[in-house]
Amino acid sequence: MATDHETFMALVDRHGAVALGMLRRLCGNGHDAEDIFQDVAVRVWRHLGERPRLRDDRAWLLTIAYRAYLDHQDRRPPAHVPLFDDAEALVRPGTDRDPVAVAERAELAQQVNEAVDRLSPRLREVVVLHYTGGLSLRQVAAATGASIGTIKSRLNAGLEQLRRRVP
Repeated sequence: MATDHETFMALVDRHGAVALGMLRRLCGNGHDAEDIFQDVAVRVWRHLGERPRLRDDRAWLLTIAYRAYLDHQDRRPPAHVPLFDDAEALVRPGTDRDPVAVAERAELAQQVNEAVDRLSPRLREVVVLHYTGGLSLRQVAAATGASIGTIKSRLNAGLEQLRRRVP
């Protein structure tokens, strides 16, 4: 049987990078995200024995990360952090490496990032939790404390705004 330390390390190894990436996009900067992630690690360690027996520990960890983000956020809007890095858009495996195709992907990545930045905080949170964090709509609802209908409505509104803003 695995020790608490081994269980903790395995959980953070499997899902820590996703949680930190989600926090970066929610916070707007890497420094705050790293500070919050430290708090997430402490919370996970403290409640490791209380975690529900889930098929996917990722949802549990990302919910803790989201709640830690809420506890640490202040009233100012987040700074710009792209939904995905330009390098990610430029060097995705299996993509065309033709310079014109690379430039087009970079331009589209910039347009998407700018459009996501212009979403209201509530819409941006749902889009980021679902698409960056990979949480299901039910998991987003559980993390945010909103109803599934509200989450679907916010996601739909966010995607509609993105469709209008990105050609």
